[in-house]
Amino acid sequence: MAPKNFSTLVRNHELSLRPAASIGSLIQPSIAPRLLDAVQACPQLQTQPCRTVIKFSLRKGKRKTVKAVLKRFKRLDWGGWIRTISGRHKKLWRKKANRKRRLRQHVLVNGTQATLLDKMVTKYWKRPRYYINDPYAPYHSREEFLHTRRRPLA
Repeated sequence: MAPKNFSTLVRNHELSLRPAASIGSLIQPSIAPRLLDAVQACPQLQTQPCRTVIKFSLRKGKRKTVKAVLKRFKRLDWGGWIRTISGRHKKLWRKKANRKRRLRQHVLVNGTQATLLDKMVTKYWKRPRYYINDPYAPYHSREEFLHTRRRPLA
């Protein structure tokens, strides 16, 4: 028995749903099944993965905090979210000095991601927090933006 790959399984499943009279006219042994046929036959393969998990409590139906967000991101006082670059600790022996310096820096997420992260945490975690010797202190104020500016324009 020949080994079956994924696309032949999908094609055989597709043929089994059709009436028996039309099967004989469709089977052609010279045509090899293609990956695009499998993708068209299976719509689950066409969707892009995305993280939109918003947890709710079972008793009251309130939103719950996703703990992975608290672990990976930090919310700044003006509403922006900051994160580290992925892969910053892996295989440093093969990376150049400039790339290692860039990996040590933090980056801001875009507006769409910030809105999603705000939905994934409760308002408790959105409050400003004050720490002694906070390394993020210069980033908590955003004076160049009109809506988050604290000092009036001179």
